[in-house]
Amino acid sequence: MAAKKSPKRPARKSPARKTKAGRPGVSLGMMSKEEFIKSCAHEARCIKHIATKIPDDQYEYKPTPVQRSMTELLRYLVCCASTPLCNMRDGNWDAAEALEKEAESLDVRKDFATAMDRQQEFIASTINAFKESDFAKVGREMPWGAPCKLGQGLINTVLKPLVAYRMQLFLYVKASGRHDIGPAQCWVGVDPKPQPATN
Repeated sequence: MAAKKSPKRPARKSPARKTKAGRPGVSLGMMSKEEFIKSCAHEARCIKHIATKIPDDQYEYKPTPVQRSMTELLRYLVCCASTPLCNMRDGNWDAAEALEKEAESLDVRKDFATAMDRQQEFIASTINAFKESDFAKVGREMPWGAPCKLGQGLINTVLKPLVAYRMQLFLYVKASGRHDIGPAQCWVGVDPKPQPATN
């Protein structure tokens, strides 16, 4: 007697990503709007914390003569995400010059944290203004001319520069004399808890 065949089970569908409100998340590739904004905010928080570790006499520090100084790097950080975000929003770089000029005159000792907060507010409001369908459908160009969809472009030209230049700032500060800073300051934006003294 032939064995009975088991009925085929229907393929399981992956559940849609849910937001706190229970609605499907808006996707930028593998990230929701909320996750993208939070990731940028985390990078900004770490950057601001690292900047508080700069020795007072090292704002003109350069690893080599041809690289940016500490001050120039800080000024670049306050527009490294907002400038390409304007390109992704508008499809052109017309807004870049004004943002870069504003950054060039920044008093980094007094106003760096405020400028980083302003950039993050701009990121959040701009991302939230996009339609859900824009990320996968709207065509844009990378700074080097390669075509991309809006979602991919936002990750590659807005979030990734914050990550990359956060690490560069960390390396500048460490090399300029703050050999005591480490992963907690760089990746989490906090100072580690003091370890109890050992006898």
